[in-house]
Amino acid sequence: MEGVKNLYSEQWIEPFTHYLREKGKEESTVKLYAAEIAHFLHWLQRSDKSLVSVVQEDIFASRDELYLQGKRLSTINKYVSILASFFKWAEGQGMVKSNPAASARYYTPKKNELPRWLNSEEETRLLALAGQEKNPFKRSRNVALLYVLLYAGLRLDEVSELRVSSVLPGELVVYDRGTELRRVPLDAKTQAVLGEWIEQRALAGKECYKTSDFLFVTERSGSMQPRAVQFVVEGYAEKLGFEISCHDLRNTFCRRLAEQGAPIMMMKRWAGHKSFLTSYQYYSGLQ
Repeated sequence: MEGVKNLYSEQWIEPFTHYLREKGKEESTVKLYAAEIAHFLHWLQRSDKSLVSVVQEDIFASRDELYLQGKRLSTINKYVSILASFFKWAEGQGMVKSNPAASARYYTPKKNELPRWLNSEEETRLLALAGQEKNPFKRSRNVALLYVLLYAGLRLDEVSELRVSSVLPGELVVYDRGTELRRVPLDAKTQAVLGEWIEQRALAGKECYKTSDFLFVTERSGSMQPRAVQFVVEGYAEKLGFEISCHDLRNTFCRRLAEQGAPIMMMKRWAGHKSFLTSYQYYSGLQ
């Protein structure tokens, strides 16, 4: 370990700190930068990665680890800024090809930058409106669509990819092109709504439904394409008096988790976010 530490110091840290001193940085600043770079290099070693192969996802992972350790956002952002300075220098030296830390800081979104989610009144009105559909096939299907968006937080494409076999006791299996991505817990109400839809789907008795594995179908087809799902959801906007999209409903799921005090790691896992940065924005105004 000591040999590796010395190698890192000789190859990366010492030339960088020499550069900082030439730029007139205070010695306390130089030591801080050296310590943070050493922390990142040791993180790379634990992750079995090399510095020259670092990508932005690695910066995210290192940064998010600090968040889970309870570090303040200002401390984490300082850490990322130091990494950005280091990689900018290394890129200028031809040691790396790009700066993966350039846009990896946490930030507190402004109100007009936050995702759009439904408030409780809008959510109630939407579900009530969907429940007024007279056609039992459409009513059951459309309510189920809304529930997997609002209470399982699926992406639009993921809704279309659901199989009948995706619905398990207490959880929903989410797919991407037939490959399992994650599993999301189902509450009792969502489980019941999906069960009712599966029964209604079977009662319809069409041959294209019998031969299709897909959970959601149309009256004419054994699958429901993303555009068809969008058409259903966005079709409620005029009667409701406000714009609505499938992503708004997914956002509502994430915001609800945040309001209920769910740990950010849980949201990231259930929503399938690639970075905690995406999950973090749903906690705006709650911390």
